[in-house]
Amino acid sequence: MSNDVTTSDGGAPMPPPTSRRRALWVATGVAGLTGVVGLAALGGLAARDDKSGEPQRVAENHAAPQNAGDSGKNAGEEHKDKDKKGEEGRDRGEWDPNGGDHGKVREVPCDDEELVEAVDLANRDHGGTLKLAENCTYELNVKDRKNGAALPEIKQDITIKGNGSTIKRDSEDTFRIFRVADGGELTLKDLTVKGGNATEFKYGGGGPQIPTPPAVMGAAPAALGSPATAVAQAGPVGQAGPVGQDSGPQGPGSWDKDKDKDKKEGEGDGGALLVERGGSANLFKVKLTDNNAEKNGGAIANFGRVHLEDSKVTDNHAQQDGGGIFNRGVLKVVESHVDNNTAGANGGGIANGNGDNTKHDSYGPNTLDNPYDKNKDKHDEGTVEIIGSDHGKDAVKSTLSDNKAGKNGGGLFSSGGFVTITFTAITNNTACENGGGIYAENTELKLDHVLVARNHADGNGGGIVNTGGKHWGYPNDKNDATATISDSTIVENTANRFGGGIFNGEWLVKVEDGFTEHNGRDKDDNATLTLRDTEIKKNTALNGGGIFNNKGKVTLTNTHVTKNTATDTAKLHRVAGGVLNNEGKVKLDDKSTITNNDPTNCANTVEDCFN
Repeated sequence: MSNDVTTSDGGAPMPPPTSRRRALWVATGVAGLTGVVGLAALGGLAARDDKSGEPQRVAENHAAPQNAGDSGKNAGEEHKDKDKKGEEGRDRGEWDPNGGDHGKVREVPCDDEELVEAVDLANRDHGGTLKLAENCTYELNVKDRKNGAALPEIKQDITIKGNGSTIKRDSEDTFRIFRVADGGELTLKDLTVKGGNATEFKYGGGGPQIPTPPAVMGAAPAALGSPATAVAQAGPVGQAGPVGQDSGPQGPGSWDKDKDKDKKEGEGDGGALLVERGGSANLFKVKLTDNNAEKNGGAIANFGRVHLEDSKVTDNHAQQDGGGIFNRGVLKVVESHVDNNTAGANGGGIANGNGDNTKHDSYGPNTLDNPYDKNKDKHDEGTVEIIGSDHGKDAVKSTLSDNKAGKNGGGLFSSGGFVTITFTAITNNTACENGGGIYAENTELKLDHVLVARNHADGNGGGIVNTGGKHWGYPNDKNDATATISDSTIVENTANRFGGGIFNGEWLVKVEDGFTEHNGRDKDDNATLTLRDTEIKKNTALNGGGIFNNKGKVTLTNTHVTKNTATDTAKLHRVAGGVLNNEGKVKLDDKSTITNNDPTNCANTVEDCFN
């Protein structure tokens, strides 16, 4: 289709609006306004976006019906044809990063308004492929106030080929870059996305509204309710709540949650990308950097499906959970790097679900002041798979490194659901509470060929925490936590409290109890840990330098716990550099060893362990 717009008599092209971006977004909002009112509202918005000195460009005639096809087909027939093609061509089960172009292909010049328009046209054209200009920086400075993103909401199957370009937020206003709706599928290739800033979207509350023209004052309620006449700006960014506080939508500037039932899930989540339930996103050779979220998911918040391959998620921040990525859907990370991200609460690199919303003190007697959140349900339990490769010199291990959490899970945090990690390095992460490398509660955790090294927790579990929720007030039918670790190395992790390498079991451990023998009272009902062909070496903690097991069950098969250190000097405590078992069970097979730990190998009942 030509971009030239001519007059009805075939004369010279008509001058375009000063801002195609506003024309696209306002078209729907002013549909209910007629005559002077509609023109006044549209003119005011367009004038405000006028850029002095900007060259006049010829635009498409946006007055044409949105469902009219370029080919002149009947709109209903075109919709039917394209829906059929989409059903035949789309397979969300397996994603092929080398797949060809699909739908209508559009070349997008190095211009931010051209990019906005191209995404909008692809949505109306039932999907397509956009090819960005090579090595261009698209600077976005206006957001769609209807969905809180810089670009139109992705509602179809849309591929954006970056050609080494960057899409960034360039504005004092705060907004994310992409939002994928239910039924939409976004594919990004060879692209950098940076500077997104997701804030909680407040309907009708926070900031100044677009002035209503005087002629509207006497209009019917339908006109007054038009999005074009009543759009609120996002309020100030709220600060993260105190440690241990409910990680729900609370804090300065948030409104009454009882009046918030109709608000879309994910507001304030996903600084660069938000994927709603039923939506999906595929990222190949993509870098997400310098993004921020007022709530969860500094770079990505996923409630649908996300596939990340040969990509980097670096230097992002979330005020709550998931400094790099927050997941409540299905997340697959392949040969990628999630590094140098921070979270105010849980999951510096990745958070799979929110916390258990219980308040506890990591450094002394624990309490259960905050009961189990009855609103927590199966939707909180996501699935995470992190995969590296092991193909000789071409091997690319995935990494979770140098991330930091204000609470639990410096590298990764999981509350419920499933986490599988293979051929991955989890290194140099920090948790201000527990689980320097990994914190998993009520989760089915599987690690294979994983390096967990040099992570730190100010509380328990320098390398890994595996804990069940039965003693946190979860329902009695809540599944216990299970962790299986095979062919892995857990080395040089540190904890200021218990479990330098691994903490397994219940949190309710009081320092003054002294970890005395509890013959015949073994419970092992909180968490189950199985170690196969694994080395736990040179880890340090106050007690249980290698492993601290509290009311859980640990089984070692061909596993070696060696050269770990406990720094506890209290005379009343039974100190173990290797393994300390408190009211649980630890069992070794004949190929496993616990040796050369300082000051002793084991404390309490650990069968076949010799000091």
